[in-house]
Formats: sequence, structure tokens, C-alpha cells
Amino acid sequence: MDVCPHINRMNYGSNVSRQLVSCLLIFIFIGICLNVSAQTKKTIEYKAPNFGCTFEDGPFNALIKIEHKSQIPKKLEFSTVVDIQGCQVIHIMFDKIDKEFVARFKPTDIDDSGNAMIHAERGITYEIHLILP
Repeated sequence: MDVCPHINRMNYGSNVSRQLVSCLLIFIFIGICLNVSAQTKKTIEYKAPNFGCTFEDGPFNALIKIEHKSQIPKKLEFSTVVDIQGCQVIHIMFDKIDKEFVARFKPTDIDDSGNAMIHAERGITYEIHLILP
């Protein structure tokens, strides 16, 4: 016979509470670990276009038409190499081109015919036409 039955009941209740708190802390820890893991795996992803891409990733020869909308609008046309990745133009090779025609731009979709229109910084527009074999 228990001398103090209410003391045993209180110990039992506190053990259950400790177990519930421990389980809750474990679930929170697992959730944080999964979130951190997902954040560290992020890389630059290029958007897949809605159309079926026919170009592999890599360099392509292209004809570039540039229009610079400044106080005195200027135009330029030249051939160079562009890099395609994920059916998007990600880089234009600007060898021997005046710096006023060079501007940063976001990766831009290229259509099945090999054409793209890129609106870059500083009012510069690049019209790209891949030179296909």
C-alpha cells in the first residue's frame, strides 16, 4: 500500500510531459535540419522555356544587332559567339566592341529558330540570330 499515492501520480505525469517535450524538440530539430539542407542545395537554375528547345548547351556563332537608346541613338551589327545554357542566352562575347555597347542582362530564352531579344541595362537591346549550319 502506498503511503503517498498522489506523489507517484505526479511523477508519472511529469514523465509523460518530459517525453512529449522531448519528442517535440526532436521534431523541431529534424525540421530545422531539413530546411537548412534544402537551402544549401540551391544552385542557379535556368528557367526551362515553354517550347521544345532544339539547342544543346554550349557556344554558338551569332549575328548580333545592338541598339543603344541614349540621347543620340546608336546601332551596331557584328558577328560573335554566344553561350547557350538551358535554351537561354547567358553570355555574349564582346571582343573588340566599344564598352558603351556592353551591358549586363538576365538569361533570356532563345526560340527554335535561334533568335532572342535581350533588353539589357542602360537602354541597350541585343537582337540575337544564331548562325546555324
